Parts: sequence; structure tokens; C-alpha cells
Amino acid sequence: MTERKPRDDYSGEFDPGFRFEDLSKEALVRLVREYALIVHLLDRSALIAVGLRYGQRAVEEIAIEEWRGASPVYTRRIREIMKIEGDGVSAIFKCLQLDPGFAQHYMDVEYELISETHGFFQLRSCGALLDVEPFGERSIKGMCHTIEDGTFDITAQAVNPKARIRPVHRPPRVPAGRVPHCRWEVIIDDDTEVLPEADITRMVAGTTAATHRFPPMRDGTPHIPD
Repeated sequence: MTERKPRDDYSGEFDPGFRFEDLSKEALVRLVREYALIVHLLDRSALIAVGLRYGQRAVEEIAIEEWRGASPVYTRRIREIMKIEGDGVSAIFKCLQLDPGFAQHYMDVEYELISETHGFFQLRSCGALLDVEPFGERSIKGMCHTIEDGTFDITAQAVNPKARIRPVHRPPRVPAGRVPHCRWEVIIDDDTEVLPEADITRMVAGTTAATHRFPPMRDGTPHIPD
């Protein structure tokens, strides 16, 4: 088989045998950045449609269920393919760094690891907040309070059932224009309430998307590292 030269882009003729592994590292980084942003575009389009028909409260309820269903499942998959071991705050932060919900640069996130049971992260800039701020305090609180309170612990507890995430400060921004936009504390403590697995998480875990196994890459490299 003729070895393929890594592509820096997809200019030129159509290649019916094109695979992601044909791209150079730089091209893959560009594509991953766009894919992470596309997650937000998909979320916007779906929830805007819900809001137009059923209102803000329905948006909040569905957004919480959406992340309850998906976040524990994709976090497990990311941990597996990226070999993220352990259950401390550093492992939680690693997963957040790779989380499509924290699209890099669109969400400018900074992390402060105090210990394996304590840490902070903050968003110097949050693209999602900038989207909703023009619609007023009701929309801001819906995203930054109602939805986050209903989902952040689910995400953290996919790594450690005794983890919790609580706000140090969050929008509405006081004073206006405050930077960082929000700051959160992550604690692992034996007194933390362990959340039961939600019905929707079990349902999502049984889907073909959740159970799909990718074949080896073109050169035989396994998708899941040994």
C-alpha cells in the first residue's frame, strides 16, 4: 500500500477513501476546534426551537436532561481513549479540558489544582454567557444557575461519586462586565451526596452511539490504546 502524505487541509480532488488519520496534526487541531464549537451550535439550534415553542422553563428542563444523559457516557469514553486514570480533582480537570461542552477558546477556562480533593476553575470568557446576556437576567439565571446546578455534579461524579462543584461567583455579572465571568470550586468529600444514575443516563448508555467501537486506524493503530 502506498503511504499517504499527511494532509494539511482538504484542498484538491475528492478522495473517496478519506479518513481523519490522513490529516496532519495541525489540520486535526483545526477540525477538533470546529467540532467542539459545532456541539454548541447543535445545542443552540435544538434548544432555541424548544424555547420558541414551549418557553424558557422547558429549555431548562430539557437541557438538564440532555447533559444528564450524555455527560457521564462521553466522559467514560474520553477517559478510556485518553487513558485518564484516577478519581481525584486532577482527573476531573483533565476530563473538563477535553469536554466538548468546554470548547477551547470559545470557553476560556483556567484551572487551579489545590490537591486531589480540592480545586477551582474559572471562565475568563464564556461564549455561552455572551449569547444569553442580551436576553436579560431570566435567561442568564436559567443557564448559569438552573442548568448548571442540575448538571455540574453529574459531570464531576462521572469521575468520582463524592465530587461536587459549587459556585464561588457566577452571572449575572456584578459589576457588569466582570472578568472572570464565573468561578467554581471542586471538592471531593465523603459527606457529598452521591447522585443516583438518572433514567436518561441508562437509556443513553444503551444506544448504539454509546456502545459503538471504532475499528483500528488505517495503519493498524487501535482506537483504544493498549
